[in-house]
Amino acid sequence: MAIVSLVHCESYEPRQGAAALQKVLEPLGGMDRFVRPGARVLLKPNLLSARAPEKRVTTDPAIVRTVANMVREAGGHPFIGDSPGIEPFKRVIAKTGMKEIAGELGIDLVELSDPRRVTLPDGSLFRNLEIASQALDADVVINLPKLKTHTQMLMTLGVKNLFGTIVAQRKTEWHYMTGLNRDAFASLLLHIYQAVRPAVTILDGVWGMEGDGPGNGDPRQLNLVAAAQDAVALDMTICRILNIPLESFPLYRAARAGGIGETSPERIEVQGGSLESFRIPGFQVPELDSLRILPGIFDGFAKRYLVSKPVQNAGTCAGCGECVEACPADAIELVERRLHFDYDACIRCYCCQEICPRGAIGFRKGLLLRILNRFHR
Repeated sequence: MAIVSLVHCESYEPRQGAAALQKVLEPLGGMDRFVRPGARVLLKPNLLSARAPEKRVTTDPAIVRTVANMVREAGGHPFIGDSPGIEPFKRVIAKTGMKEIAGELGIDLVELSDPRRVTLPDGSLFRNLEIASQALDADVVINLPKLKTHTQMLMTLGVKNLFGTIVAQRKTEWHYMTGLNRDAFASLLLHIYQAVRPAVTILDGVWGMEGDGPGNGDPRQLNLVAAAQDAVALDMTICRILNIPLESFPLYRAARAGGIGETSPERIEVQGGSLESFRIPGFQVPELDSLRILPGIFDGFAKRYLVSKPVQNAGTCAGCGECVEACPADAIELVERRLHFDYDACIRCYCCQEICPRGAIGFRKGLLLRILNRFHR
């Protein structure tokens, strides 16, 4: 039986936030259960890109500050660490408020930059997984994800937040290697989760993001913080709160198939109130279409005509070229501020949309999704 703790929290105001985080950890035994005196504790927020906290792209600095203080009260030595996908670490920590928090508290702020190979279980799809040594060497990892949608994986919650322990340039390699298979990418995320082994996951859902997240969706106040030792169980519970069918969530399918974490609602004990009291109506999630619907020989045809594809909003695009840098398949060319997509090469990872600072990349629905929409499927 896995425990998922939920607490209503309407503000990042320090007193209210501290009370909510204390309360959400109580059913799990409190911070003292996870942090021993002298322990070096990695706080792993979501630092996707250089966006201000009010954009709701990254974990709010108020959450990180409060958790750091709780770790200190338990006798631990907290430090903040992440590896943003594309943008320079210094720019990201300055814009997201993390540099200010670290300076205020006098704690280290570390770029996860030193990869180390880890051994995966027998039967794994992957063999050469490397994770930042700073995460592996920490005595304790506290996972601090943001509640957001994700145009490739539907949602980015507790498990996916640990993709940030993969050193920056290797993220691109993994996106390319998993290619069109969302369930394979979900399996990769689960293996990273098993290797990092966070002691506890504390989810920032006071404000989250719906729509076309994780970088360019719509901020939405959700008034929620959640915590669990089992990040898989936490992610499943959040999907239920948001009324997302579990079968549509790639991480659920991969976790159930691999027997990783608790995926059965009957074996997840929700603390803090009934699940119904935390339901969030009308939460907007991306529409995901199948990325492989014909035999491999027809991949080019399917990708060009049947499945959705990224497109440029020329009126919004600033011609910065960050999407070109982010593309793991080298499928984008920028010519005089106009983007040219090679849809045969495109693997539909949507890293371009994720990294665009102006929200200038959208989606054109594929024929398959348009047909399904027409029949309300």
